[in-house]
Amino acid sequence: MNIEEIKEYLLLVLKNAPGNESSEQYVMTMGIQHAKKALVEQALTSLCEEGAVIYSKGTYALPERIGLRRGHVVKVAGNFGFVELEDEEKTQVFVPGRFLKGALVGETVLVRCHESVKEDRESLEGKVEKLCQKEDAEYVGVIHFDKGSCTVVLDCMPKVPLKVFESSARKCKEGDKVLVRLVNRSDRYQNDTTAVVRIFGSSNRAKYCADAVLCEKGIKLQFDEETLREAEKLRDDTLSAEEIANRLDLRNEIICTIDSKETKDIDDSISIKQEGDKILLGVHIADVSHYVRPGTALDNEAFERATSVYYANSVIPMLPVELSNGVCSLNEGVDRFALSCLMTLDMQGNIVDYRFAKSVIHSAKKCAYDEVNKILDNTADEELLQEYQVVLPTLRLMADFASVLRKKRFESGSMNIESSEAKIIVDKNGDPVDIVPRHSGVSENMIEEYMLLANECAANLGRVKELPFVYRVHEEPDPERLQDLATILKSLGYPYLEIKPGCKPKVLANILDLSRGKSEQLMVHRMVLRSMAKAKYMDEALGHYSIDKQDYAHFTSPIRRYPDLMIHRIISEYLSDKSKGDLKREYTGVVKAAAEQSSKMEINAMGAERDVEDCYKAQYMSRFINEELEGVVSGVAPYGYYVELPNTCEGLVRTTGLPDDFELVDDVRLVGKASGRVISIGDNVQVKIIGTNVALGQVDMADPATVVLKQKKKRR
Repeated sequence: MNIEEIKEYLLLVLKNAPGNESSEQYVMTMGIQHAKKALVEQALTSLCEEGAVIYSKGTYALPERIGLRRGHVVKVAGNFGFVELEDEEKTQVFVPGRFLKGALVGETVLVRCHESVKEDRESLEGKVEKLCQKEDAEYVGVIHFDKGSCTVVLDCMPKVPLKVFESSARKCKEGDKVLVRLVNRSDRYQNDTTAVVRIFGSSNRAKYCADAVLCEKGIKLQFDEETLREAEKLRDDTLSAEEIANRLDLRNEIICTIDSKETKDIDDSISIKQEGDKILLGVHIADVSHYVRPGTALDNEAFERATSVYYANSVIPMLPVELSNGVCSLNEGVDRFALSCLMTLDMQGNIVDYRFAKSVIHSAKKCAYDEVNKILDNTADEELLQEYQVVLPTLRLMADFASVLRKKRFESGSMNIESSEAKIIVDKNGDPVDIVPRHSGVSENMIEEYMLLANECAANLGRVKELPFVYRVHEEPDPERLQDLATILKSLGYPYLEIKPGCKPKVLANILDLSRGKSEQLMVHRMVLRSMAKAKYMDEALGHYSIDKQDYAHFTSPIRRYPDLMIHRIISEYLSDKSKGDLKREYTGVVKAAAEQSSKMEINAMGAERDVEDCYKAQYMSRFINEELEGVVSGVAPYGYYVELPNTCEGLVRTTGLPDDFELVDDVRLVGKASGRVISIGDNVQVKIIGTNVALGQVDMADPATVVLKQKKKRR
């Protein structure tokens, strides 16, 4: 038995033990039946460190059998904190500061809980009994010097400064973003001491804060040496005549790619033509699986990373650039290996037939979204039309048929959720000089339609042929969240009676359409999005709720997503006539691990991208301090209201700065108790930018009238 198997066995022993607590001799005796004493002791030590087992006065116990519950510290605000329990509801427990035991945000703890009644409301209160932390835990924060003392304010705990060994901070400047290691800790934060282990740079510059976020999220900036050596060997790989002979040769087909102009990792391309009353559509995806083989350093690191990370003008690729921008990228004018999904559709957009093939292609043109949009809306000049001459008929047919697919998809119930995505423009020094909303044009929409079709066909192949597979799953919304959504929509005057457990996607799609073009559109779309489960990867075909598909997987981006690479590998093996039994034996466990790892790393990457974007937005908005701007109320809370500006930057107006006590009503409006003033989601408002915190990605706003009022009082 390996160490993990021993741990599982010991947990089972404790679960089935007759009493709540078991003696050390009993547990050791049971464990030694299956493994050496040293391994059993190692397993028990590991379980205790993780908080999976409690050891006290010669006895072992499972935490839940002695009234303890496992959770994660999600907030510490000086004199109190919150722990989120590891249960299905992710219940939050209030913990008074004196009972936090010095736990830091992000740490795993064991808490003893009890019911508490405050202001006629029941809540769960608790006391931390055990910290399950690493002794050398590292955190990012901002360093400060004051009257000879040195402290760090951690990003995760901005109200609890910790001491810093001054000897470790000699190269630091006031306000630097740093990585610190917890050296000494106690039950009181005031007695904790840290040491600086890395200096990123000024916390007033987003580029340094971005480095800190990536470090905190554990996102590797450099590849391992063995991975780079393998990539270097593939840098100038040529397509062998023997391999070409075994593939479907599509080099004479008119195939093109459409991406942003700056894109270098191009993994999808399209061909399309009409024959009678049928459309022959080809989605040709870079055959990354031909180069990244199982068991190699390239594959191991791709599995570990699971996804590329994109932010501002930067990308941290899943694969080294020799592959992502080179031999795997479907660059214009060169032969490339691909895995093609070849579909036949009728003129109404229904899939009549499809097949997959290992192919060799030659991209005729690298098209850019903005240029294609000009061509399709007839604003392109003669020079641009001449440059695109070879693919003009293809692009026009592509656009016409994509409109058929898009109309069909939305009519059947697929949701068209609009969000406010931003494009951050940086200068040569890496500082933001502009932020503009991203808008999807005809070319972006048509590529989306064709990728959706290929993803659907891939998932259908996996399900129908009963292959081990990685599916993209989006389960039905949580009933409680649907009830919250219905309550909010009712208060806004929207139809809400059909919004209940089991409702079809079309019901929510109709709500989205009703809000389109109205002041509350952004809020309604966000609320619908929040009511739904998070999409994830699984080894079961459970369907995709928001796009209303039984079959869905990610097939079209193997350069930047590991699930796509895994699917390519399985489809390639299937096309080589490998038996279903062999495929199941080889891949069943692998796809489950890939789905879990990819889901975890996707959440991590999305969090990093969001946090970094907020830092860039905060730095950009610092140039507007003391200026008045117009925006839309995008959210409300008991402590204030959020305002989104036309450039997608969002800030908070705190109610503590308003001349009235405001009460939150129906989660959609704040109402002044004395003035009766109503601040509702969707309202157009004027705000004044009063401050920014680049390190935390925050923009502070105020009601301009209130600021003027305060200034007048100050003069008196």
